[in-house]
Amino acid sequence: MQTSEGFVFVRPGLHLYYRTVGNGPEVVLVPNANWLAELLAPLSQGRTLLFYDPRSRGRSSTVSESRQLSLEADVEDLESVRRYFGADRISLLGSSYHAAITASYAIENPDRVDRMVLACPITPRIPGEWAQELPSPEILIVPPGVPRLEALRKAEIDRTDPVAFCRAWFAQFLLPAQISEPAAIERFPLADIASFPNEWPQHTMPLYFRDIVPKMGRWDFRPQLSRLKAPLLVIQGTDDLVPVQASEEWAAWAPDARFLAIEAAGHHPYLEKPDEFFPAVETFFSGRWPLGAEAIRRVA
Repeated sequence: MQTSEGFVFVRPGLHLYYRTVGNGPEVVLVPNANWLAELLAPLSQGRTLLFYDPRSRGRSSTVSESRQLSLEADVEDLESVRRYFGADRISLLGSSYHAAITASYAIENPDRVDRMVLACPITPRIPGEWAQELPSPEILIVPPGVPRLEALRKAEIDRTDPVAFCRAWFAQFLLPAQISEPAAIERFPLADIASFPNEWPQHTMPLYFRDIVPKMGRWDFRPQLSRLKAPLLVIQGTDDLVPVQASEEWAAWAPDARFLAIEAAGHHPYLEKPDEFFPAVETFFSGRWPLGAEAIRRVA
């Protein structure tokens, strides 16, 4: 399997880490290299997977100024990576918040995108029945009722050994909340991720819940989805914290889209149900709808 890695220069002080896997003619651009480059490598047969870390994530440059952190800035980073590699047309795969990046890019650049997968995306709109008050970064860093994290924080391990605290935070809080199958947690590349300061909860929680999500305001992607030209496959684990009905709306409002539910999977179906996730995505990127993918009727 051919791989390469390096950095895309955006401007002085801002470099984006990338890793390519495979060397096929079809280019699939995927945000969040530090989490997904290893896990999604099986999709590289016959295509080139181009992973990158957005600003202030993974190995990419840390950005400390709030005005330079936003969904719009993340979309600009995706375009910087595409332009750096000179890929005229791309397919996209975005998961969780990064689905908002890929969807925004495809909406703004419909003639550059061939196909797109949204895997367990954030909700397509707020407010609505999924509206909720955003938790504070402090609560998310040390959630109440997680004794191990509370003990580590009291011992100041988050400051003296942030790598150990990050590992505990993922293992004790984040992954059990996101993954339905406990055995799948062992397959998560935690050792590498915890070594990056950009991935420590002390950094990521304020990044999203103080700098990025509040700027999204009362977002609603639905009206803009009509501008999509590319086929869209939305994949959702039925045990994800995001309601299935929310992900169905992504598919319902796009012109050429289908929705695929993966039973008994949480927020990381490529880890929890790889025998279902990878054949479905492979079929889709090969130009066909996977078995079980449904057209969703739009409800006004």
